[in-house]
Amino acid sequence: MIYYYDGSIDGLFTVIFEKYKEIGKCEIKTKTDQMNFLESEIIKTNLVKSERVITSVRDNVGKDFFENVFKVFKSKHPKKEEIIAITIKSSLIYGNAYLTSAKKSAVTFNRIVHNFNHETHAYKGFTRFREIQDEYLLAEITPENDILIHLTLHFLRRMPAEKFIIYDKNRQKASVCEFGSYEELEILEMDAVESQKEVIFKDAWRGFYDAIGIDERKNKKLMQANMPKKYWKYLPEKN
Repeated sequence: MIYYYDGSIDGLFTVIFEKYKEIGKCEIKTKTDQMNFLESEIIKTNLVKSERVITSVRDNVGKDFFENVFKVFKSKHPKKEEIIAITIKSSLIYGNAYLTSAKKSAVTFNRIVHNFNHETHAYKGFTRFREIQDEYLLAEITPENDILIHLTLHFLRRMPAEKFIIYDKNRQKASVCEFGSYEELEILEMDAVESQKEVIFKDAWRGFYDAIGIDERKNKKLMQANMPKKYWKYLPEKN
């Protein structure tokens, strides 16, 4: 049996609430234009039922686990819905011990969380901002997982007095942040124009980078080990 939901986390929690007994024996998928209607059912999002699942998870398994559930939901894993559902059900039955067990769902769940945290940590260090029109700072990212909200909250704490935008090109959405608050928007294309000050600083940085570099000591393999090449596209000194 396949259960379709609207793609929201509240929708997924509604499926878990309504089909609790069938978890582990069913598929859970986001509604699309190519749904299989032969052996399937569309589950309508119910915020009351979703809140009951959230409360039960927080009270019985813990807030840290709930935060990890959100990370898995934001991950790129193709079977994340079923993994979340099975892990929640098993944790409610067996307690926190299930999360450190060798069960397939628990191991996969923890591996996804690790991958999500690793990518978020990497982007905290490798994200580069440039000044564009209206004195905004712009950072463009292309993460595999949907880490935008986690990255946004990090930089809001680091730069509470700035105006900045973090644009996820893969998902065509951005966080527009002004003086400690933010709004998430869908943006099909970022029409950014670098300020004159940015152009001057970028040229100066490239000149400095070239001046201190020693050609005989360049080690491209070590560079890639310290910073994977997928992060180079927005580094002025690498372009």
